[in-house]
Amino acid sequence: LKSCGVNAIHPIEPQAMDIRELKEKYGDTFCLIGNVDVDLLSRGSREQVIERVKYLIKEIAPGGGYCLGSGNSVPEYAIPENFAAMVETARKLGEYD
Repeated sequence: LKSCGVNAIHPIEPQAMDIRELKEKYGDTFCLIGNVDVDLLSRGSREQVIERVKYLIKEIAPGGGYCLGSGNSVPEYAIPENFAAMVETARKLGEYD
């Protein structure tokens, strides 16, 4: 992939791909994007979304090469408050030095 000019991987769906494993194997080669489950955005609670975002920022973001986002697209049936919680938490906690 790298030889083709690819420098990021998206989507990273939590049900299909282990983002921790991807970070260990490819974190110095590709930017990893996503991993907030679409189902969580659509059916989960605001608190569950916040906890997932905190986890990803704490465990996956260190060292760079990670962009928080949905594990795929953000469907029209996603709960707006959950999407807002994802964005707000990322803005609050997700800055690189």
